Amino acid sequence: MNKNKGSKKELDSYIESVKASQRNTIWPDVLRGGRSVDELLWKGARDAPMVQRIGVVVLAFAYLMVALVFTSMAVEQGNWFMGTFAAILFGVGGLFIRNALRK
Repeated sequence: MNKNKGSKKELDSYIESVKASQRNTIWPDVLRGGRSVDELLWKGARDAPMVQRIGVVVLAFAYLMVALVFTSMAVEQGNWFMGTFAAILFGVGGLFIRNALRK
């Protein structure tokens, strides 16, 4: 029973494909990937896939929920600082949703 293990050329191409898929885990590529996420969140990337847009909306809802908690605390306690913080969180959440829905 002689198994065909493949040629060196096939093995080299497989190794290169594995290296290419893991390339974003080392430092310069991580920085590049982080920059694209920041662009999507703050500027609204026009070529972002639907999965990323849904992720941004989920993150924005988390900001909005925290803002609602701070708003209720500010109303109960009459604290203007918490109200200001809640307004900032509402603004960031709204900005994220606007950028996720941009096309």
